[in-house]
Amino acid sequence: MPTIAEGNGLLIVGGGLSSARAIKAYRDAGGDGPVRLLSADSFIPYHRPPLSKRYLRGEDEVADTLVEPDAYYAEHNVEVELDVVVATLDLGGRRVLLEGGGERRFDRLLIASGATPRHLDVPGRDLEGVHTLRTLGNSTAIREAARGARQAVVVGAGFIGMEVAASLKQLGLELTLVHRGEGLFEILRARHVMQFFSDLYGRRGVELDLADEVESFGGRSRLDSVVTARGRVIQAELAVVGIGVEPVTGWLEDSGLQLEDGVVVNERFETGVENVWAVGDVARFYDPIFAKHRRIEHWSNANYAGTEVGKLIAGGRGGFDTVSAFFTEVFGLTFRVFGDVDDVDDIVFRGALEEEKAIGFYLREGRLVATLVVGQDDETQDRLKELIRARAPVPDPERLADEAAPLDEVFET
Repeated sequence: MPTIAEGNGLLIVGGGLSSARAIKAYRDAGGDGPVRLLSADSFIPYHRPPLSKRYLRGEDEVADTLVEPDAYYAEHNVEVELDVVVATLDLGGRRVLLEGGGERRFDRLLIASGATPRHLDVPGRDLEGVHTLRTLGNSTAIREAARGARQAVVVGAGFIGMEVAASLKQLGLELTLVHRGEGLFEILRARHVMQFFSDLYGRRGVELDLADEVESFGGRSRLDSVVTARGRVIQAELAVVGIGVEPVTGWLEDSGLQLEDGVVVNERFETGVENVWAVGDVARFYDPIFAKHRRIEHWSNANYAGTEVGKLIAGGRGGFDTVSAFFTEVFGLTFRVFGDVDDVDDIVFRGALEEEKAIGFYLREGRLVATLVVGQDDETQDRLKELIRARAPVPDPERLADEAAPLDEVFET
């Protein structure tokens, strides 16, 4: 596959981590010709994990979050356009139309438009003091609001909600976490994990309001309270809603691309239209290890997939061929998840989360498909990923809990 040598070149829609990684990999692999990056954001590509953690707490500044320094893009013949929203994709005309007028043409297109936060459709959602977190600008606003607040409410107990709640508590705010589910980190499917985090947040002074939801935000022009469906009135000057995100595909609705909870692509991130790829949070890609399509909204996937698609666009080899991974950190505790935690039959734990050293083994039809790890060395983590890739059988699941039993003796390898 030849590289772009002339013409309209490579157009990338979306300014996140996967775009930055794709640009670097494309150039490193010898991809030439013009590259244009269109971003709805006001900043060049940055890492999102600090937005709910170190940056939010004031431990990092903007420069610490950037994927590449500002000078990198000019030095590598990349034209970056910020605060640009794409309205429509015209595949036949090989162009995108911009909100407010104008168009940008392309020879090759990488769709990396990411995801946008869900909002609570309740009274008061537009009050000053009610926030969602997705962008660096969002995090800055929450950080500044936290300086003048004493009481805060976080809505949602997924990754964003849990991380923001921990960070705001570490900043000294009185914190209530409202979640419509019955446990924390329910995405991990493990009651043992949910109970551990409930205990951890309780010890840290976070008030948990579970099996409840926000009915309205109160206040005249500024937030002063949160009212729940069970009738609680929680005083708060700051609220952060973290109830998930949705892929940004509105601009693709009439394009002819296959859309199903994102842009459907194969393991090479190809859309089925020549010279059009999709990557990152917006892409529903084929994972050959688990033989199914998945959409993953985590740093590790954007980092890896962006690099792979950049190599492919430059004419090199690449594609999705790894055990998926994600991580989070709350109150100084980091845990990682490898593989696919959906539709599992059994979960067996080895070690103790309370001692910050544990492995959770997720089994499907008697085979290892995922692990949750805390406090494990790189060698152990690498071996677990190898076992997941092999879908290693487990003859006796009870032996998984035995810390004295070597991994290679527990699995059939």
